[in-house]
Amino acid sequence: MTTTVVERADSARWHMGDLGALFPVYYPAAEYYCSLREDAHIPTIESGVYEHAPLYKFVVREDTGQVVGLHSGKYPEIDGYQMLAEMADMMFPMSTTSCTLWGAGERVAVRQQLSDSIDLGGGDKIQSHLVWISSLDGSWSTSVYDMQRRFFCQNQLVGRPLIKVRHTKNHDDIFEMKATILKEAAQQALTWQGKALALKQQPVIDSQFFELVNQLVPMKDDMSTRKEKSVRSARSAMLTRWEQEKSEWGDGNGWLAWNAIQGAEQHTVNAGANHDRDKSLRKAIEGKTPLANKAMGLILAQ
Repeated sequence: MTTTVVERADSARWHMGDLGALFPVYYPAAEYYCSLREDAHIPTIESGVYEHAPLYKFVVREDTGQVVGLHSGKYPEIDGYQMLAEMADMMFPMSTTSCTLWGAGERVAVRQQLSDSIDLGGGDKIQSHLVWISSLDGSWSTSVYDMQRRFFCQNQLVGRPLIKVRHTKNHDDIFEMKATILKEAAQQALTWQGKALALKQQPVIDSQFFELVNQLVPMKDDMSTRKEKSVRSARSAMLTRWEQEKSEWGDGNGWLAWNAIQGAEQHTVNAGANHDRDKSLRKAIEGKTPLANKAMGLILAQ
């Protein structure tokens, strides 16, 4: 389950605390029970730097007792999401607008606003953000992505990861050192907005958009039935969104074409057959948008 607090510019610590994301954790050794033995036992690492440490350990919430991770005995015992909150507030104080927590706290995402919104014309507004993510179950590295938010359709236009730190022994030190580069993020946001304006000024007619779709998701003779169904669904979503974009904003251009592709990928392709919005949001945060990334290059090259 995903829970998001109501947007309000404040500190990361306030948002995360309000959502209950700053819970303390501890790392008990994982016990094994075997029917051949009369009691449970704790297997340990037999040699090396971690000799006698438990072979596996849980990550457990102190407040609820819920298990939010299971790792090897070498996994660093970080203090929950405390470091993420501290670094987000140190780099961009009082700019956090929302926090999202997955499950019992296995994953977290914090969004910060970097700039005021800009109008690309006719009320089509975008705004620059940073998204900080981390996990206690090992599914995400601690990372920071740049993100553009489009108000018209609430699309999350995710860029590349600015920093990415795996959960290793020196996680907190490395994360703190790398986070200093984020001061450049505001300038990078302006660069992305410049690309959006360039796309807006590039006319795109229907035949050009159809060719773009063919390049991104081609129909092939040797596809399996399942693959063909997936491709047809993606193509249909792209064409539908293209018509919606033109209906709302007028003559076709590169910006509308790119948003039709990006929106179809985020809300149809990444959501899957079950229309899983949680899955779609996770993939957006993780930057898993290969079709939109490729489309950007193809449109700008026309």
